[in-house]
Amino acid sequence: MKTGLYTGRFQPFHLGHLSAVKQALQQVDKLYIAIGSSQYDNEEYNPFTAEERTKMIQMTLEEEGLSDKCKIFEVPDIHDDDKWTGHVREIVPPFDTVFIGNNGLVKELFEKHDDAKIIEVEHEVDVSATKIRCAIVRGLGWEKHLSPKVAEYIRKIDGIERVKQL
Repeated sequence: MKTGLYTGRFQPFHLGHLSAVKQALQQVDKLYIAIGSSQYDNEEYNPFTAEERTKMIQMTLEEEGLSDKCKIFEVPDIHDDDKWTGHVREIVPPFDTVFIGNNGLVKELFEKHDDAKIIEVEHEVDVSATKIRCAIVRGLGWEKHLSPKVAEYIRKIDGIERVKQL
């Protein structure tokens, strides 16, 4: 069975992330999704908790019928680039391939410290979590970049106000 890893902070999990997951699942049987910086929340760049991010990912995967092909893991930062890939491997089950979105550091660290195959996913959706958070602050159509259930969930957990305050 081919296994893959896709990492991100997912602040929040958006349609670009979903596109990357779908691309990865065309090449592996099982995809491990690692929520990075899992210990951080209620900060400007990390407004959502790891549990909230997990819920957002689960909701989207369920909507798309992909839940059985993915498993989510929380990976706290250790602030040591030389040990980071080993740290990820201690938390996540064995994987063969790492799928990279827009995070050059993750690519660099796996190239330098690991022997996993690295595949860069296509940027099929022009969106970023930073742009979404900025759109939330400005009250500009941020919902279109998320699954409808995730947008509803952000409202439900008072995420709009949280992002604005941070």
